[in-house]
Amino acid sequence: MGKTTVRAVLLIGWISALSSAGGDGAVASPLAARVIAGAAPAAAASPGLVTVVSPEYRTRVTTLETTGKVQFNEEELVRVTAPVTGRVVEVLARPGESAEPGRRLLVIDSPDLGAAKADYAKAVADGERARHAIDLARDLFEMKAISEREVQAAQSDYRKAVAERDRAASRLGTLGVPESQLQGIASRADASTLVVVRAPRAGTVVERNISPGQVVSYGQSDTPLNLFVIADLSRMWVLADVYEPDVPRVRRGQTVSVTQPCCPGERYPGRVDNVADAIDKDSRTLKVRAVVPNRSRNLKAEMFVKVAIDTSSSRVLTLPAEAVQRREGVASVLLETGQHAYERRLIRTGAEFDGLVEVLDGLAPTDRVVATGGILLRQSGQ
Repeated sequence: MGKTTVRAVLLIGWISALSSAGGDGAVASPLAARVIAGAAPAAAASPGLVTVVSPEYRTRVTTLETTGKVQFNEEELVRVTAPVTGRVVEVLARPGESAEPGRRLLVIDSPDLGAAKADYAKAVADGERARHAIDLARDLFEMKAISEREVQAAQSDYRKAVAERDRAASRLGTLGVPESQLQGIASRADASTLVVVRAPRAGTVVERNISPGQVVSYGQSDTPLNLFVIADLSRMWVLADVYEPDVPRVRRGQTVSVTQPCCPGERYPGRVDNVADAIDKDSRTLKVRAVVPNRSRNLKAEMFVKVAIDTSSSRVLTLPAEAVQRREGVASVLLETGQHAYERRLIRTGAEFDGLVEVLDGLAPTDRVVATGGILLRQSGQ
């Protein structure tokens, strides 16, 4: 060991002894820019192992951590019910399959459709007779064979017939009959009783409550209300539980981060779009709803998840966590004062986040602090 190295080790040891002699009294003094060790050369450690950084201002986000449950996005959910009473002839969709608008889901053999077609054909025929009756009444009125009141009565009958025809056509439309088939129904060329139920919007079939041969009833509660449930799985709802003391911290538009208990490393970002107006009387929590993209489709309905809500943010002075040394609950750093010369300084720290430590007091952005290798300098002084 060279003479220079020996002197450096002795000097650092002497400085460490002075700082230790201060005891608890040094901690009780003000922390800002307090020097508890004099400058010393860094000969005891290899210069290549020591890195120096300056404190930087970073954005620290305050989060509210809670739990929640995943649900389907009700705004993008459609429940398919029976439009008529009848017997299911064929089921054409299965859970997990995608459904485009207009896709055939099932076929029902329904006497209701036959009755609706007959009503439409009769209404069309009645309308034709009413129109001919108006023409005849006008001709007779011109010949003064009937009164004007009889002409008005014929016109009233025609308007009633047209209204009944339109009502019958509308009923067929609700049963899924396209307008292009109305002409054949009016001529009684189309008397089929098969109703094709189609998907009203795009999505994924997530539920099926029907089988071939089963009888379904329109407007009845003794059969499954939802024959199919079609959901958009690209975006899910997450209902988070927020306890009463934290309610003032939550508002619409805040960002959230959702994680699954099984995979804490996978985060699903989202945004709060609704805050409930009432506290649940049983759990004493407020339901906060967030919309979360689900591109990987790993979020499943009824799944319990962890939710972190970003409630506020602030600019704070930070250091890498490894730059802060702690002894007996007191935080300090090695401050560079010159080439290979350092001094120990007490600091007051705040929260830790993302591998950084918030510096509340004791440093300025222009200071130079040892980030790595400081423990070697510290050990050489013991």
